[in-house]
Amino acid sequence: MEKFIEGLSAILTERKLITPEDMIALHHDFKNRDDVTFEEFLLKEGIVDREDLLEALSEYHKVPFFDTTGASFNHQFLRLIPKDILLRHLIIPWKRDEGEDALWVVAADPSDPHILVTLGKYVTHEINFMVGLPQEIRDSIREFYDESITYQPNSISNQRMERSAQSVHTKEKLDPEIPMIVEKTVDDYESQ
Repeated sequence: MEKFIEGLSAILTERKLITPEDMIALHHDFKNRDDVTFEEFLLKEGIVDREDLLEALSEYHKVPFFDTTGASFNHQFLRLIPKDILLRHLIIPWKRDEGEDALWVVAADPSDPHILVTLGKYVTHEINFMVGLPQEIRDSIREFYDESITYQPNSISNQRMERSAQSVHTKEKLDPEIPMIVEKTVDDYESQ
């Protein structure tokens, strides 16, 4: 991790996005933070903007960058790899090249050697990497896998609705002290 922070810092300094003095202070501040990645820290502190950070990450990892925010991912490729694996390695399959057997995968750390081994358990494609921001990859995965609040599994949605005995009201069960209003309604489809 230290090598990554030093390398990315050097690129940001070289691009004049931050001064060497400020970078030393940032390293000190980041050491006290264990709740975010270095990339997230730089963004949250307003040190660099997303585009500059993605370009610096691309230069560091020597792969193209991909901004996953608002991107549409192929459901078929996402379903190939379990959610917990995607979140653990912060990877998300993006697309497959037409006519080739290559799968493009966006990764927070494309240089992690464990990713290729892990992906080899689920796909037989040649893997090409792009780099993305960790939090955005995490958010994209969760957004894809989160179920709608109205989602019902087929086992429930295909069942007939049943009424419990308590909710069935008949004239015999009504309290005579409470007036009952009965309105006749006609559905449009019945009147035609």
